[in-house]
Amino acid sequence: MKRALLLSPVVAASAHAATLMINPTAITYTNTPNQELTGLNLDNEINIINGNGLSATPTVGNVTSVTHDSVSFSSPGNAWATIDPGPGAGDFFAEGGNAPMFTIDLGGTYSVTDFVIWGYHFGSNNGNHPKNITLEFSTNGGASYGAPLGILVPNAGAFNSADVVNFSARDANFVRLTVTDNYFGTYSGGDRVGISEIRFMGDAIPEPSSSLLGAVGVLALLRRRKR
Repeated sequence: MKRALLLSPVVAASAHAATLMINPTAITYTNTPNQELTGLNLDNEINIINGNGLSATPTVGNVTSVTHDSVSFSSPGNAWATIDPGPGAGDFFAEGGNAPMFTIDLGGTYSVTDFVIWGYHFGSNNGNHPKNITLEFSTNGGASYGAPLGILVPNAGAFNSADVVNFSARDANFVRLTVTDNYFGTYSGGDRVGISEIRFMGDAIPEPSSSLLGAVGVLALLRRRKR
């Protein structure tokens, strides 16, 4: 039985367009027991954020045209994947695979509005590609997280293009990402969960000190005008 659950509806694309491509600075696979696929150079989660396999550096302006190579087993690898928890080619989740979870450092504080993912594939859409994902957002470095947001990854475009999922803005400097279902039964594969690359999009939020300095400057200017 599938364990996928959409915790909240995906919001349609908003009128406000993100201004920045957010490039995470660190990522940690936090599942226990560890289920990373070793031996095929797909066991390092840094491959999800380091740009290996991308045709160009993604930006807000070019994200729909940046593509990702097919999954490569050659060192250092260009994707990440779990093991197959059961015999044969069954459903990863039905066979007892733990939902993959990642803790992601955004490298700053942002108003996050979009999730971007390039699929796990071998020349065509693949069942290992995430279908349902839960995102949780933290503004205190991962010490605590707000209400989870469930999103559906469409996987509807060309196999090597990005899927971009828009949602109502969430402030965050850390994101916890959990894959709760893949495309087993829709495409070949699905006995694992695999990801090639991810990004986020949104707007920068000034650090409190910068905001305070700006406010002080405005007050000083107003006082000068009054004089």
